[in-house]
Amino acid sequence: MNKVPQDNKNTTNLKWNDETFKHLIKNSFDIIVLLDETGDQHYVSESCEKILGYKPEELMNIPVIEKMIHPEDQEKTAAELQKMIVGTSTGGAQYRHQHKNGGWVYLEAYGSNQLQNPNIRSIILNVRDITERKKAEQALRESEIRLSELNATKDKFFSIIAHDLLSPFNSIIGLTNLLDSQLKQKDYEGLEKYNSIIQSSSKQALNLLTNLLEWARTQTGKIKFNPVTFELTQEIKETINLSNISAKRKEITIQQNLPSKLPVFADKLMIHTVLRNVISNAVKFTHKGGSIKVSAEKDKDHIKILVEDNGIGIKKEHMDNLFSIDNNYSQPGTQNETGTGLGLLLCNEFIKIHSGKIDVESKEGKGSRFYFTLPAK
Repeated sequence: MNKVPQDNKNTTNLKWNDETFKHLIKNSFDIIVLLDETGDQHYVSESCEKILGYKPEELMNIPVIEKMIHPEDQEKTAAELQKMIVGTSTGGAQYRHQHKNGGWVYLEAYGSNQLQNPNIRSIILNVRDITERKKAEQALRESEIRLSELNATKDKFFSIIAHDLLSPFNSIIGLTNLLDSQLKQKDYEGLEKYNSIIQSSSKQALNLLTNLLEWARTQTGKIKFNPVTFELTQEIKETINLSNISAKRKEITIQQNLPSKLPVFADKLMIHTVLRNVISNAVKFTHKGGSIKVSAEKDKDHIKILVEDNGIGIKKEHMDNLFSIDNNYSQPGTQNETGTGLGLLLCNEFIKIHSGKIDVESKEGKGSRFYFTLPAK
């Protein structure tokens, strides 16, 4: 067998190594970049195309910091480059680089200053795509914030249960004990009054418990959103009828300014809950002999429902707390009707699920104007 001459063998190995090196650079997960002292790139490895979408020649001989780096990251990236130039850092800079499709890619760069090396005369950068890592870090931060919010919500939730739910039940138990004692003694005086109070406390407890359970389900994501097409005007009228008993007891008139037909695509149970809470609140905070106006209007994109009263209104400093459990606000009605403010939190959650908005305008002593919007069908 003929042997390959040693010189030919070395030449073959050298060619094989050069070709292998090129493929390694081309298929690397990282980008190799050579920079001059001004920050211009005069070599970019072919791997840049799969990471940034650009061909190497598109990224060479340009001021990359000014042209390609996100404006918010340019200052810190320039500062890191300067540290490499003076030899005080090997980098570790993280920045957003523009992708050819117009988006942004998170990169991390480490460098070696070889400006004084006559064979290189460059800063060598090893640049890695860390976009997925950044997304994971952001998701973790959001998860931590959400967990913190849920813990605060849980504490507030139990506080509401402990204080506001126990109160009506204690009242019911106390009165039933009194009823039991009087019935045994055949003393029937005041039974009708006691029964009325028990009924009122039971309704209060049931309403609160219903709101608590519905709101808790929104926080855990277990409530189902089932939009259907239904007649909103009819739903509003039926909800007003439910509130008329309380309104008549306080001699309050409820005026209606509603279109004859107002079809909407929404979750009927959620919208019923919103209407029930907003209208019953208007009754609760309106003085005897007062008035409430319920109206609805529609434009091209939205349906707007308004509930206005001339009741006690809301102090300016309490306005921002109406839809927040962190600073949950509640006050007694004009006949000392109690509540927790949880109903409005529930309304806010339900309207957000519908991509709508709920808000209030109010002046203390002048009344309130609640309104919410839904996307038009």
